[in-house]
Parts: sequence; structure tokens; C-alpha cells
Amino acid sequence: MRRLLLFTLVSGTALADVPPDNAAQCQGAKSGAACTTDDGRPGTCVTQRVGRLDYSEGVPPKAIEVDMLLCVATAPARVTTRSPVLAAGLGLALVAALAGLSVVARGRRPRPVS
Repeated sequence: MRRLLLFTLVSGTALADVPPDNAAQCQGAKSGAACTTDDGRPGTCVTQRVGRLDYSEGVPPKAIEVDMLLCVATAPARVTTRSPVLAAGLGLALVAALAGLSVVARGRRPRPVS
């Protein structure tokens, strides 16, 4: 039981110091500097308020807000439709359409499936 409690306290403390998304590129930079967001889009370092847990007075921590430079995208995200499921579905639809056309071109009616 002690090990579980110790593991929970240690892992909770370790996770408390994880920086927010899009913070790594702006670490040590100035506001207005060029950066790249975590998903690869061009951006600019901008000061924003983020929530953090403050353990300075022990457990349980207090929720505080601090100013931090974050990379904010300057261009909209591109929408990609390269989903394997979508590609497979389109491929099957194409095969079915070609099979139907070949039956019609031969002048035969398709056999009912039983």
C-alpha cells in the first residue's frame, strides 16, 4: 500500500511540470519571434496565460495562472483526407462501379445473390 501511495505522489509531481502544448519552440525566445507549432504549422511566439499547479505550499496544490510564451499558428491548418479507411472505401466503390459497368456493357443482367 505504501508503494502505491509513493508511486502516485511521485508520478503526480512529475506530471505537474509538463509544459503545455506549443511551448517548447518559444522557450528562451522573445515575444513575436517566429516558431513552429507542435503540428508543424508556422507561428509566432505570443504571451498567454496558462494554468499551472503550485506545490510551493505542499499537497494539495493550488491552481494558479502564469504568463508563458506559446507558439500560436499564423496559418490555418491544412485539411487532409488521407485516411486509409476512406481510401479503401473509395477503392471498393470504384471496383463495384466497374463491375456493374462491365455487366451492363455485355448486355447481361446480374444474377441475384441468394
